[in-house]
Parts: sequence; structure tokens; C-alpha cells
Amino acid sequence: MNCRPQQTLCRPVQVVGRGYWSGVENRVELRPGLADSGIRFVREDLDGACVPVSLKNRIEATKRTNLQAGNATVEMVEHVLSALAALGVDCCEISLTAAELPGLDGSADAYVDAIDRAGIKPLNGTATNPLVVQSPMTIEAAAGDAVIEVAPPTTAGLRVHYSVEYPGSPIPAQQYEVVVSPTCYREEVAAARTFLLEEEARKLQEEGVGLTVTTQDLIVFGENGPLENELRWPNECARHKVLDIIGDLFLAGRPFYGDIVARRSGHRLNAEVLAAVLEAEIRMSGMSGSM
Repeated sequence: MNCRPQQTLCRPVQVVGRGYWSGVENRVELRPGLADSGIRFVREDLDGACVPVSLKNRIEATKRTNLQAGNATVEMVEHVLSALAALGVDCCEISLTAAELPGLDGSADAYVDAIDRAGIKPLNGTATNPLVVQSPMTIEAAAGDAVIEVAPPTTAGLRVHYSVEYPGSPIPAQQYEVVVSPTCYREEVAAARTFLLEEEARKLQEEGVGLTVTTQDLIVFGENGPLENELRWPNECARHKVLDIIGDLFLAGRPFYGDIVARRSGHRLNAEVLAAVLEAEIRMSGMSGSM
């Protein structure tokens, strides 16, 4: 695989909005990073506590990806990480004034717009170290209703195929496949929004979560389809799941090269796949070192 130079932003840029779960406003500033610094979150409201993007810092959470380092947490990081990964930003400091990233419209569109406003530049003299899948593997959820197959790359990067299958649900069965590139991501993936069922939304709000969220802020499926909203694509749900996979795989802290075929997978299974690929890389490295 040919490795491109590491890249960062040309200048700082801001995105402001409220978190879905907390309802707390957060001012997010994406800042240029130094070579080999990777992606890291900085909690300005916690005296600049730093949370590096790493699978080791992932903590379990419902329907989102959260990270923790020391006493500092950052929540729902998958959308901003997805945009950074797909557009090729390897080194970036993400300043926050609260724990939870803004929900915005449920997609990564605002982050893509921000990155494009800032511009991207190479960090001369430094190359990426992509995580390359070396052999096929299959990771299946304990319940057997979700699965991810991963294989060595057939393109110079990441290919993802996702199938949405929820029998008896108002969410129609659908599929989407993409060879991830900045252009395809901007045009086909970034605007795909978070979705959930009306009964799930009601339950969350009864528990005191997401009280500021409306049917205009994401896709809520009732019995007859989206409530007070319209889909941007017939397969928008599958596209959003691809968006999430791209963000979750970026917990590697570097580009992910491989072919992914997923069915009904979520954040936990995405993380299990990444852990398996990282473990395989360590084994291969150990074997090479002993020869």
C-alpha cells in the first residue's frame, strides 16, 4: 500500500450545537495538529484535560461511541471522527466546552463543511501508517443477529457494504456500498442522518434523555415511515451506518485499509472488529520479528 503524507487543517474552525443526550451546548473547535500527534480531544471546561483518540480509551455506551482518559470523557465522537477519517485529516486537536459532541442534524455534514472551510494541508516529511487487514475474519454478535466480515483491501483504502435488516420494523430493508474517498463521502455519506424508532425515542425521553431533540433533528420512524421529516435517500439508514463504521474504525488513530461487509452491526461490534484487526497486526509483527 502506498502511504500518503500525514495531513492536518490549515486553520482553526468552529462548530456549535447541543448534544442529543445531554442537551448541553458545546463549542467545538477543530485545530491544526502537529505531525504524529494524531487526533485528540481537549476538554476546555476541565482545565484542558486531554482524551486521545484510541480504541484503548473507548468505554461502553448506548447507541454511541464514548471515550475516557483519566476523569475526562467525551461522548458521541463517531460523527466528527468519521468526517476527519474520510477527508484524510490525521492530526487534529478538537477543543470542547462540554463532554458531548453536538448532535446537529444527526449527520457529519456540518463537520465536513467546517473541515472544508479550514482547508487541509500535508505535514511534510511524515507518512501515514495505515492499519491494513491481512487476512479475512468474521465477528458476530453474541445474539447472532449482527455480523461483520472483514477482508484484505481490494482498493487503496476502505470499502464498506452495509445491510439494514430489521424484520417487522417500519425501517425498510436496504443496502449501501461505497469505496470511501473524500469526494464520495461528501456527496454520498456525510449527510446521512441518525435514525431510531418512535418507541425508542419515547422511552429515552421518558428516562430524561434527549429532551431537547425533535423529529427535525434526526430521523424518527413511526409506523408509516419518518415522522415530520423526509429521507434524503431511500437507503439513508444504511448510509448512516457506513458513516458510523468509518468513525468507529478511526479509533485506530490511523487510516483503515480493508473491505467490510456488515449486517445490523453497531458501535460495539465495530469496536470488536477493530480490536481483532489490531491484534492480528501485533501477531504478524511478532512473527516477522522472530524470523
